[in-house]
Amino acid sequence: MKIATVENNILAIIAGTFAATIAAEDIEAQFHALTHFPDRRAKTELGDLAERLNQFAAHVIELWNKAYAPVPEPEIEAFARRHVDLTRRYWAAEGRCKNWFITGPARFPVARNEKRMRISDARRADLKAHEAAARKAAKRKAFPHGGDDEPIRSGDPVALQKIMTRVEETALAIDRMKAANAIIRRMEKDLASEEDMIAAVVANTGLSPEAAAIGIKLAPWQSRRGFTTTNSRAELRRLQQRLAILARMKERGTQSQEHETSAGAVEIRENADIVRIQLIFPGKPDDPTRRVLKANGFRWSPSQGAWQRHLNEAGRYAAQSVLKKISGAGAA
Repeated sequence: MKIATVENNILAIIAGTFAATIAAEDIEAQFHALTHFPDRRAKTELGDLAERLNQFAAHVIELWNKAYAPVPEPEIEAFARRHVDLTRRYWAAEGRCKNWFITGPARFPVARNEKRMRISDARRADLKAHEAAARKAAKRKAFPHGGDDEPIRSGDPVALQKIMTRVEETALAIDRMKAANAIIRRMEKDLASEEDMIAAVVANTGLSPEAAAIGIKLAPWQSRRGFTTTNSRAELRRLQQRLAILARMKERGTQSQEHETSAGAVEIRENADIVRIQLIFPGKPDDPTRRVLKANGFRWSPSQGAWQRHLNEAGRYAAQSVLKKISGAGAA
């Protein structure tokens, strides 16, 4: 998907309800003091802007295709509006800089120009930061509970199923490595070649030739063939423990109780659905109370209308710590 095209030295942008055209000759004057060829620089800048816009649009479409959701045109439009504005600011800051090859070295205002160059560099950094933040936000919206290649989040509605699947896959991988080790030890006694070992492991365990070769072919620093299952077994135990904790939490359900504090009646809620421990105040907490909340890892969630953090023993302890500190005459 292309939302920006450059034809006849004119950049045309169409993203949702946002439309803009920028001609190279309109921005050429901003580069007169920077290069002997301001027309070339202007064309390059237009091409770079078009490339950034199109790359972001393609990135968003790819994300939403993976998420099996309709393309979010407002997301692309918002990025285009903001990015064009930031780019114009960068061009304006760049236009105030001078290159002494153009202006001549006599009485050249070095200190003033250095300040302008720092501002221009900051505006260029704003472009990169905006693109990175927009990509991150788009991925978070497309996959609010994380992608398949990311760690499983406890707040995911299907977290239990994902962890159980991961447990089964890890246990199967351990069994395959154990079976492969038995084949390798037996064939080593028979002085079999590495190629025969790989073929036997692939045929009897289901491992790919590449995976089998990792445990059979010796690296210069290795003295023994085979697969180690130490890390996999540790990962399996971790997954099983997490599965048990999450299952108990879901079975217990959401718990809630109120505590009287100097800030009024504060509700402490263990929200099992999103796996967050929440503190709900009757109104906006004062500055000292907010400092206490932030110091204990709580962050404001507008969607939940609560101060919250991850639901675990550390979160419960932090909640009690906050309530203890604000239960007196004032927050510490």
